[in-house]
Amino acid sequence: MEAYKNQALSVEERVQDLLSRMTLKEKVAQTLSLGKLPDLFEENLMNYNDEVELQFEDDIFKHGAGAIQMAFKTDSIETRIKKLTAMQNYFLNKTRLGIPVMAQEECLHGHLAKGATCFPVPIALASTWDQELVERVFTAIGKETSARGGHEAHTPVLDLARDPRWGRTEETYGEDTYLVTRMGVAAVKGLQEHVIAAPKHFAGYAQSDGGRNFAPSNIPPRVLKDQILPPFKAVVEEAGALGMMPSHNEIDGVPCHSSKYLLTELLREEWGFEGIVVSDYSDSSRLDVLFHVVNNQKEAAIKALKAGLDMDLPSGYCYIHLIEAVTEQPELEAVLDIAVARILRLKFHLGLFERPYVDPEHAKQIINCPDHVKIAKEAADKAITLLKNEGNLLPLNTQNIQTLAVIGPNADPICTGTYSTIPNKGISILESIKQKYEGEIDIRFAQGCKITFETDISGESELDKRVHNPKLCTMAENKELIEEAVRIAKESDIAVLCVGGNTLTSREAIFIGDDRGDRTDLNLAGDQNELVRRIVETGTPIVVILTNGTPLSINYIAEHVPAILEGWYLGEETGNAIADVLFGKVNPSGKLPITFPRSVGQLPVYYSQKPTGLFKKYLFDQKDGPLFAFGTGLSYTTFQYDNLTISEKNISISSSTSVTVDVTNIGELSGDEIVQLYVSDVVSSVTRPIKELKGFKRVTLHPGETKSVSFTVEPSMLSFTNEDFETVVEPGEFKIMVGSSSVEYQSVVLQVVES
Repeated sequence: MEAYKNQALSVEERVQDLLSRMTLKEKVAQTLSLGKLPDLFEENLMNYNDEVELQFEDDIFKHGAGAIQMAFKTDSIETRIKKLTAMQNYFLNKTRLGIPVMAQEECLHGHLAKGATCFPVPIALASTWDQELVERVFTAIGKETSARGGHEAHTPVLDLARDPRWGRTEETYGEDTYLVTRMGVAAVKGLQEHVIAAPKHFAGYAQSDGGRNFAPSNIPPRVLKDQILPPFKAVVEEAGALGMMPSHNEIDGVPCHSSKYLLTELLREEWGFEGIVVSDYSDSSRLDVLFHVVNNQKEAAIKALKAGLDMDLPSGYCYIHLIEAVTEQPELEAVLDIAVARILRLKFHLGLFERPYVDPEHAKQIINCPDHVKIAKEAADKAITLLKNEGNLLPLNTQNIQTLAVIGPNADPICTGTYSTIPNKGISILESIKQKYEGEIDIRFAQGCKITFETDISGESELDKRVHNPKLCTMAENKELIEEAVRIAKESDIAVLCVGGNTLTSREAIFIGDDRGDRTDLNLAGDQNELVRRIVETGTPIVVILTNGTPLSINYIAEHVPAILEGWYLGEETGNAIADVLFGKVNPSGKLPITFPRSVGQLPVYYSQKPTGLFKKYLFDQKDGPLFAFGTGLSYTTFQYDNLTISEKNISISSSTSVTVDVTNIGELSGDEIVQLYVSDVVSSVTRPIKELKGFKRVTLHPGETKSVSFTVEPSMLSFTNEDFETVVEPGEFKIMVGSSSVEYQSVVLQVVES
């Protein structure tokens, strides 16, 4: 028996033995991935046996393959597993060395495959501020992915969403370094109980010029080190991430996919990363065709390989040129060997050589099982954020309502956001309200208006049938719908108005033809503002429910509507979560992970800006500050903060102290409060953010109950990068703030002295 097949040997011994047996083509094949497969190929897989020869688009795959991308995502569980089993059989039995293939998947808020549980999108998960819950969500996602034969997830997104025009805002955990870090670590830990996590986009993707996908990111080196990189560092050092995906963008003229500093010096040598780096789709090729830092695809492959990129996704069109490159430059084979060894090491780690197959009957018991649906509902419940509740209009009381108008383009059908399970699944707001309350109250529905001609891109062929340039519906097309909504609102006791966005109004732009995904404004798209205005003018009390992927400038709503709930995209349990919050079965407890601007002209408006960023105001601005601040979120009860104390007011630069505050529920309902800790360095040698989140805790309080909430303030919370580019804690005064949001808090002063 060959040594690499001997389970008694160490992984490293097996890797080196296998590597020593490989030809150049077999090595290069491991750095390549199978992308979209021809129909005939899939037909052959369904009928695969020892007599059937699989026909690849390129003969290189007769020598093996590193991975396959999002394999057979629209197939049933049984069909997908049958095809994957046939493919593994081919690589194990028909290639010379029998190296299994990895199945790489998208798992943004659920495994992107038919029938999988669809959880809230990341921006909604971040609104829960619940690390334990997020870890459970991604444990479930990892379990479903593994059960269906997946091995690696291109997840989570660790970009800081500080320009909400950027179409991928919904994929992030918000604008703050600490919050994104804690959510990211929880996601990676959960996934890696079952599959490999490959966080993305490393690094600075969301800091692009103009909030445009693929645009350059001009990031000062201290901001990069102190704010952009910490989430990636933490998922490597704390959570042990074994995958990493570089970013589409460039930083200071260097594309991330060719940055030796990012992919080798920082990631591997400084942070100790031991996994594989996989390209974002086609970005190794783009070193040539988009960035123009090389002359051709062969040079692109060499540059990326030397930088530390191990695998070329989705179809290996760039790294296929490594065969010619190594033939011409034999010294490159040593670099190639390093990448191939990393890939093989991961396959041994996953146990693919011993356990390459999965059981469809077991998978059917796991995927979208009741336990996972229950977690999806809990996550949706905790994500919903109450932004306004004038006159305590919410929760609604069925005893006081005879007729309820459910109005708006987002009332029905459900929209679960991009990268959703295919086909889009779950219960809409209208459906759930009807199921729970029809018969008890008279429920009337009006669409009100359409937003876009195509309402969603999450159909059976989401990734194949993108709508490149979505069109907004016109007033001529919406006029009758608006009039119908006005009539129904006038006849009702309460109007529940469901507006926001859909997956065509803010989304990933995939850089094909005229594909568009980013925004030039943040107003309600289409005729939704006119719909809101007309419903407000009826005089019927209104609750606005927002389902959307990015913060919206809802100035008119904020001024004229008494109750506002932000839901983001809540996954398959959208309707049930919204209905339960509306009628008080669930007390909303979400907090905003991102700031809501009054207008695009205010941007940037994230809370942790430098002092001069907030010093001057715009001409003719009627109001200062954001529409809704970071960390904001109301409850159906009231929480009171008292007795903020600090255990040691004077500490050395290497010491810690603790702060404690009493939080009391002075209302009449039980509820959850998210207590937040912020730090401000009063005087520092380089300019610092006015405040930074450094801790948070979710606590449940019954009416009249008080809990003491404590945080440890340690040196890492006070450190930053100084003029000499060293990480330091400087002596001086620090303001420690504890409260319910970034703008509502109590504070104490901490004095830090030299050791």
